[in-house]
Amino acid sequence: MSNERNKIIKRKAAWFVLKGCVSLNKALPLSWNYSIGNALGSLAYLIIGRHRKIAINSLTTAFPQMSLKEKKKISRFYFAFMAQSTFELLSFVKNPRYLKGISIEGKENLKKALDKKKGVLLLTAHLGNFPLMLFKLAKEGYPINIVARPMRDKDTDNYVNDLRTEGGVKTIFSYPRKACISSILNALRNNEIVVIQMDQNFGTGGVWVKFFGKLAATAVGPITLALRTKAAVVPVYMVREGKGKHQLKIFPEEELIIKKDKDEAILINVIKITRIIEGWIRKFPYQWAWVHRRWKSRPSEQIKASRFKIEE
Repeated sequence: MSNERNKIIKRKAAWFVLKGCVSLNKALPLSWNYSIGNALGSLAYLIIGRHRKIAINSLTTAFPQMSLKEKKKISRFYFAFMAQSTFELLSFVKNPRYLKGISIEGKENLKKALDKKKGVLLLTAHLGNFPLMLFKLAKEGYPINIVARPMRDKDTDNYVNDLRTEGGVKTIFSYPRKACISSILNALRNNEIVVIQMDQNFGTGGVWVKFFGKLAATAVGPITLALRTKAAVVPVYMVREGKGKHQLKIFPEEELIIKKDKDEAILINVIKITRIIEGWIRKFPYQWAWVHRRWKSRPSEQIKASRFKIEE
């Protein structure tokens, strides 16, 4: 079987699993979802060897002194956490009353940023059940946009996008790139909030900054846009504190460092935000996406020879 056909089958299987989760979710109380998610996630940890290996390798990069036993413990927990989060997300979207279980710290920081009338770039990470953050903020009356990569399976992509729309969240797709930038600029001009995650591998683009001590390709778009538009840059994360309980923490606006050389300013500020995100993950290692290959890409010789592309 060709690799492409195999990928298509996996995407369709994921779609049917999602539909099954939706059907099961409708018939069960929220508390049951955590038990079922734990069982399915633990099973996935045992079966899906490739992603289990990625998680353990990622933890080895981030915490080289950590014992294998602890790395396996965190990996197993995260598999269960992911499955639970899927059920939890569906429950919260279909039953908005559950959003009361999400507490917000730092609302005054977001208000202060919006009062500048330049729009807000909320920079976050794949930490906790992060999609719930969007629905909570939308429920609170904030104009929320999320920059998201289109999913490869159209059925799944349409379903997830409909869920966001139903929850009052607008989606800005990350490509085509020109349309993405145009939509972000329009949102900022309207003094809206644009949520962007800055903790994933950015291929051969962006800049290379140290993430847990190892160079990782990191997006520069949010910083470039902030320097161009003067939009407020506000770090934010959300973590689960218990069944149905989450804390959404909004930090004060990060003042960007301005340099004569724009490329230098971009690199310095990307480093700054990356360090903030790394600090969150060190604090909540059980709730970050270790199954993502954050350090997959390596800088080319051309990049190594360029100024302000790599953190020294």
